[in-house]
Parts: sequence; C-alpha cells; structure tokens
Amino acid sequence: MSRPRSGPTAALRLLGADLRARREAAGVTLEAAAASLGVHRITLSRLERAHTVPNPGIVSRLLHLYGAPEEEAERVLRALEEAKEPGWWHPWRDVLPEYLAGVIDLESAADLIRVYSPGVVPELLQTPGYARAILQLRYPRATGEEIDRLLRLLRERQEHTLRRPVRPVRLWALIEEVVLQRPVGGPSAMTEQMNFLGHYTRHRGSGITVQVIPTTAKGHPLLLSGPVSILRYAHPLLQDRLIAPNLHPGVSPNTEDFDVVLTYLGAMDETAALAPPPTTPLPTPF
Repeated sequence: MSRPRSGPTAALRLLGADLRARREAAGVTLEAAAASLGVHRITLSRLERAHTVPNPGIVSRLLHLYGAPEEEAERVLRALEEAKEPGWWHPWRDVLPEYLAGVIDLESAADLIRVYSPGVVPELLQTPGYARAILQLRYPRATGEEIDRLLRLLRERQEHTLRRPVRPVRLWALIEEVVLQRPVGGPSAMTEQMNFLGHYTRHRGSGITVQVIPTTAKGHPLLLSGPVSILRYAHPLLQDRLIAPNLHPGVSPNTEDFDVVLTYLGAMDETAALAPPPTTPLPTPF
C-alpha cells in the first residue's frame, strides 16, 4: 500500500533555503563551498534542497564560510534542531500514501492553498463517509483497519491545516459541478458532504472559499488539467509550490518551478472568473 517513510518537514526545507540564500549572498558557488568543507557538491545540493538532514558541524562551518554573525549562526543551529524533529504525521507512516510523503508538512504550513478538483471533492474538504468511499477506490486491497487509519490520517491533515490555532490557512477550492452530481459513498454520505460544503457558501469569513464551476460554463484552461493544488507561504524563502496528484503517485508532479506555477495560477484565475460567486447556493445533487 505505502512505504514506511516520512517526507521532509517545512522546517527542514526552510533551513535548506536559508543556507542557499546565504551562500548566494556571500557570492560562494556550490562547488567552492563543497571544496572548502571537503565534501562532494551533491552533498551540499541535497542539503539545500532538504533531501537530507544536515550535520550540525557542517552547518556551523557553512555559516562561518558565508560570514554569518555569531548570533545568527546560533539561531540557525537552533532551527536545525527543529528541522531534525519528525513531522506530526510520523506515527502514520505505515499508511502514509506515497504521493503525500513529500508534501504533507508543506500543506499544513501553507498560508494559502488553491485547489482545482475535476473528479472528486478535495481531500481537505472531504467528510468521513465520502472519504471512506474514495479511499476504498484508491486502495481496493486495503484492510478495514488500514482504511480506518487512512481516515484518521486525513482527519489529522484537516486539523493541522484547516483548524490550526496559529495563522489558519485560507483554502480556495474550485470544484466542477459534475463532482457534486456523482453520489460517492451513497446518498447518506453525499448528503453529509453537500451539507458540509454548503456551510461555506452560506458563511463567509471562515477562510474557506468554495466555488462550483457549472457544467454550462464555457471551456476553461483547467479542463486540460487533472486535480491540482498551489501552496503559498508567507515566508519569503519558501516559494509557491504546485502539487498535481495522479492516479499513479510515481508520476505526480511536485514543483516550485516559477513558470509552471505561474501558468496554473493564471488558469485558476481565469476559471474562477467563469464560476458563480462563492456565496451561490450549491446545485441540487444527483
């Protein structure tokens, strides 16, 4: 089903981005920094891309090389201790889906998440009955216990992202109307799901925006896409990131390439303009 692994934490990504920014500001190339430390260039590249947890000694030497004041160096080394801690999802790694391993902490640390959902309700907005039916489709060989643990993992994702006490995320979901016409999980599960989504069309100010793209809307650029999320962060060192989950997790893009993200942002803006306002009542399901 999945491998017992965890992805990098947002703290580790931020540490890597900070070290890269300091190196570039100091005018030191990756090759020169690696030669100074007596390590391979790839070692430092993996450190800056958060592909490995760095050794405090290496980080300290890098900060000295880049001319960081002592007080700043101490702060970065304290941040390293946080970066070495496993993510909140670590207890769920036995059922952690592969497509989530590299993004789950980025999701829960984002300040804004924009989602386009052409096939199913976005995971962060799924209710238990609906989510169970989707999980059973995705993992047909999973046991009942595994499905239960995946549901609890989803609930934890929702808690850490949508209901966190500090800087709660803003979520903007664009959902194709056909998604709401498909009775996933049966009438009872779908009624619960529709009531949940309907709450956010009736009550603004929650930080969650739901827009439904009617089937009568003209063609829009996101029709050429599958499901996609764009994550945005308040911290200047963390760039916008595009997540495009696929049926096969091995080919699910996860990129911060500026041109790619900008293309999808433009497509989302254009598509949102075609949808009715977020306060529009949901269409009658199935």
